Amino acid sequence: MFFDKECIYLDASATSRYKPACVVKRVEKELKHSANAGRGGHKAALKALESIEECRESVTELTFECDVILTKSCTEALNIAILGGDYRGEILTTVYEHNSVLRPLERLKKRGARIRYLSSPDGIVTPDLLRSNIRSDTSLVCIQEMSNVTGKIQPIDELGNLLESYRIPFLVDGAQSLGHTECGYNGVTMLAGAGHKGLHGPQGTGFLCVRKGVKLTPIICGGTGTSSSMTEQPSEIPEGFEAGTQNAPGFAGLSEGILWTLKNKRKINRRIRALSEKALEGLGRIDGVVLYSDEPNGVISFNVGSYSSSEVADMLDIEYSIAVRSGIHCAPLIHRWMGTLSRGAVRASFGYGNGISDVDALIYAVKEISEKKKTI
Repeated sequence: MFFDKECIYLDASATSRYKPACVVKRVEKELKHSANAGRGGHKAALKALESIEECRESVTELTFECDVILTKSCTEALNIAILGGDYRGEILTTVYEHNSVLRPLERLKKRGARIRYLSSPDGIVTPDLLRSNIRSDTSLVCIQEMSNVTGKIQPIDELGNLLESYRIPFLVDGAQSLGHTECGYNGVTMLAGAGHKGLHGPQGTGFLCVRKGVKLTPIICGGTGTSSSMTEQPSEIPEGFEAGTQNAPGFAGLSEGILWTLKNKRKINRRIRALSEKALEGLGRIDGVVLYSDEPNGVISFNVGSYSSSEVADMLDIEYSIAVRSGIHCAPLIHRWMGTLSRGAVRASFGYGNGISDVDALIYAVKEISEKKKTI
């Protein structure tokens, strides 16, 4: 296990700090025998390629039968899915999305695309809500599975079944959810994932799962190790979408992280649920604390009194050595929806490396902060 207790780390939604020993060991092994995967016929290059293909197999075991494009992040995966598609009608998404979705969609909007943003009072997109917003020219629906701000989980399988009946492509942002939810991804056309969060892999790893037969256009051009006599970028999945040197050590570590997570998933999520329940209960009893989360999914956002979220986060860090995230969390529309766009929110997020004592420390610290008078 690799977990540094120099501080109480409650920012697992940004990246998991806990990395299983098998992940660290595999990355170290791969680094000692570095080679450029698929960029040569020698044994070292072929060995690195085996690690890349092993990672693809682990991703399909985690998700569904698909083509797997390996990326440096979930952000890159979402950009490929959005900017690499040919969407000639209206695109439906929600106000709960991360900028990794909102900003590529904004680029499409500047090219003439029409984007519509859904919301509901409880933060859930139901099949009825989605059905009532589908138009004859709806060309793509893009929805995150779990909010990185509130922890709300969308009914992806139900939404996917509906969209499949309409034959509308469905892109799901699984950055926060993968490793935590029990989703079959029915009717999902493309699923973007981050390797370094709930899957306990290294940073710099992500992927896009693409149903067989889906056509996309590469958004990055360069060397692929295939069709090298052509100056035009090949469009075959996955080779045409993985230009440049691949992160073989990272993807080898991700493969280990996925398998470890699948093996220990029940234990991991029992712990995260217990920590979340305790935190929600404890924070909810503190005068002046406003909670924006109500589900024990490991993501809890809140504010304290008249303090800005950054002030609270700074006090937690400097005075109590507790690491949290503050601000807009790269999701401006959900903060506008919650009424927190000007002050942001404090987000505490739990991982497998956390224990009950970490939650106790958070509750104690927030209670002390709430009892202080803010001086202007």
